[in-house]
Amino acid sequence: EDLTQVRNAVQQPAHDRHKVWMAEQGLLQMVRTGDLNYKQALSASMGISTGVPVRSDDALRQSKTSIIVFTSLVCRAAIEGGLSPEEAYALGDSYIQSAENAKTLDDLAPLGLMMYDDFVRRVHKCRTNPYLSQQVQKCVDYIEMNLDKKIRAADIAALVGYTEYYLTHKFKEETGLSVTDYIKFAKIERAKVLLKSTDQTVQDIAAALSFSTRNYFSRIFQEVTGQTPMEYREK
Repeated sequence: EDLTQVRNAVQQPAHDRHKVWMAEQGLLQMVRTGDLNYKQALSASMGISTGVPVRSDDALRQSKTSIIVFTSLVCRAAIEGGLSPEEAYALGDSYIQSAENAKTLDDLAPLGLMMYDDFVRRVHKCRTNPYLSQQVQKCVDYIEMNLDKKIRAADIAALVGYTEYYLTHKFKEETGLSVTDYIKFAKIERAKVLLKSTDQTVQDIAAALSFSTRNYFSRIFQEVTGQTPMEYREK
């Protein structure tokens, strides 16, 4: 499905430049943070832009140019996220060369998705806290991958075979945050990406992140950031 959207993007009409910029910022922020739960944002962005609007009758050349530009942006975002310049540039150069070598759109279509996923996973790996135990890191990864759900400490404890009481103390000891606060902060970070990179309403974002009500979401958002969701979006 993702690859079909990449192929179809070439034929779609140009869209609002501001929306393109918003979507781009969201995708790059997910690279910077090594956010493995990126597929929804990547899928949504496919319908926003055809890529770099070069004037060409050659669809393959146009797609190559778009992937090369996107790779360059992702490469720099990965460096900002902590990936070493040596690794990032070498990886980016490899994908750019693969794009140049592609003979057909079908050869080219998987590259953008592969490249993006590769960079996100490498940033995620280098940002993984070496001081966290394997069990707590597994809990952290589970939280980051399930921000659209209601997450309970009891469910996470069962995931790693701990009692809720033991996990609560071990998680706080290793991360400095309670499980509840970690989930809250992670959801607000995702909300910030959605506010910046989409035109979803505050109500829709609250629902997408499984907050019980819009007002509760707004209250937690302001508690964490010092701004209401609309104030954050406007700035």
